[in-house]
Amino acid sequence: LFTATINNNNAAFLDGSTVSCVELGHFSATIPLNLNLWHRRLAHHHYADVKKLTQGNLVTGMTLESKSTPDPICEPCLSGKMSANPFPSSSHHSAHPLDLIHSDVHQVSSLSFSGY
Repeated sequence: LFTATINNNNAAFLDGSTVSCVELGHFSATIPLNLNLWHRRLAHHHYADVKKLTQGNLVTGMTLESKSTPDPICEPCLSGKMSANPFPSSSHHSAHPLDLIHSDVHQVSSLSFSGY
């Protein structure tokens, strides 16, 4: 809980004090995190490139657990690679072969100047 003082202009100012960054720095620590977490934090970037960041000393403060392995299936990555949504389930099912036919309808493109 915190309190605030309201002045004559109806503006509120929080009652408190500012802590210097040096004091807060003592409470932080870098812990090794697994490859999957960094993969998610870096917007699902390729696993090999995430490893290169730490192995090539391209970033500071980023550590990986040595035995971490990537997930075999990353749902957001799979969803991002889909070019279209899957077809919805239909309530109509065929009882016999060729009762229900699905096809793509495509218009014949116009011929060019050369007739191709």
